[in-house]
Amino acid sequence: MNKKSYILAIDIGTSSLKAGLFNKSYQLFVVRQAEYSYHSFGMCVQIEPEEIWKAFLKVMDGLRDYLSQVETVVPCVFSPALIALDEDGNALYPAIIHWDRRSVKQAKEALAKVGKEKFLHIAGNIPYPGGISVTSILWLKEKEKQIFEKAFKFGHMNTFFVKRLTGRWSIDPTNASLTGLYNTVAYSDWSEEIARELEIPLEKLPPVIPSTEIVGNVTREVARSTGMRCGTPVIMGSNDTSSAALGAGVLKGGQILNISGSSEILTICMDRPIPHEKYYLRTHPLLNKWLMFDITTGGFALEWFRSQFCREMSKEEFYSSYLRKLMEKKMSSSVNFNPYLAGDRTSLRQKKASFSGLTLSSSRDDCVFALMEGTVGRMKKTLKKMAKLIDLDRTIYLTGGGVNETLMSYRRRLFSGFNIVAKDNCSLKGCAYMAKMKLG
Repeated sequence: MNKKSYILAIDIGTSSLKAGLFNKSYQLFVVRQAEYSYHSFGMCVQIEPEEIWKAFLKVMDGLRDYLSQVETVVPCVFSPALIALDEDGNALYPAIIHWDRRSVKQAKEALAKVGKEKFLHIAGNIPYPGGISVTSILWLKEKEKQIFEKAFKFGHMNTFFVKRLTGRWSIDPTNASLTGLYNTVAYSDWSEEIARELEIPLEKLPPVIPSTEIVGNVTREVARSTGMRCGTPVIMGSNDTSSAALGAGVLKGGQILNISGSSEILTICMDRPIPHEKYYLRTHPLLNKWLMFDITTGGFALEWFRSQFCREMSKEEFYSSYLRKLMEKKMSSSVNFNPYLAGDRTSLRQKKASFSGLTLSSSRDDCVFALMEGTVGRMKKTLKKMAKLIDLDRTIYLTGGGVNETLMSYRRRLFSGFNIVAKDNCSLKGCAYMAKMKLG
């Protein structure tokens, strides 16, 4: 890198877009962020891709003084976010995101046609509704036939975003892994066999480009609207959780990352693929490594409880005072919480959240503590399952917006025997890591 050149890392999340600039020493020195909203109704959860692009332009405006010196751009995105795109890369329908459950019927039909064993053997995942985006493609095929027929490509959020940046069609392996149509186990390409059995034309799927490869260059139009130089190289990038694994240093088999934010995510690096119906499998951004991950609602559950049962408290009071004091003093509760406010992404059945063990003596404090035990406790159960399959590292890297000293202390009690190490801005740092691999 030149003395005054920067890497622009972009993290597109479920509710906000964050961009950071890294200097020639790969140090993050400035970050800007813009928020947006997803929309939910019934079993449907979706987001308008153009809102993502508007957030990107807003963030670029805040970084305009630096953009002419950007040497390369690397994005990471939440996934899946299934988008039907026309030939110019415009969305024909809102992005159907990972919490969506409208395609339960199509998921069951796909499983019946292909079979559980074949899905696991090739795709590495069961076609869970919303969580594996082929079910959303099949829903569009049945319920929105004109959209399905008109779609030139079906991709994820980075397909839309990179197409807008460079004019090139693409998806990376970590995103392709959550389509149900990619050979995740072999770390190779689209599965002709599964696509044929589900009657999805392969030509409607974008080329799979390795996460660390240059996919194209910033177009003249984007350069004019942002201040970046026309022709600036764009590296393919990855899913945000996969990028966070890179940024946290989860590079070897058995290493563990726990992301605590709107969702609670546990991801473990593996040297060989071990498909399982109770967790997701995706490729690692580094070749011939894989990541398993388990996910449940996290911060969203806490915010739901605060907004419904602690209305007399401000957000600041709830998180900085009430929750801190509660988690410091309380060690147990007779109340239990099943953490399925947003359903269960590893179940075809639509699960619902519930409190149990309530008595006349149960308090609000008991319920909040149970909520924490239910969400973070699921990660503990997953660790126990994985310990039977591979040798686990004894360090858990912890990152995300939900990380603070109070919750660190709570996790140290819960995950006894593990060393908990906090990391910050892991997704952005993972993007910089991918740039460093390419730029040397």
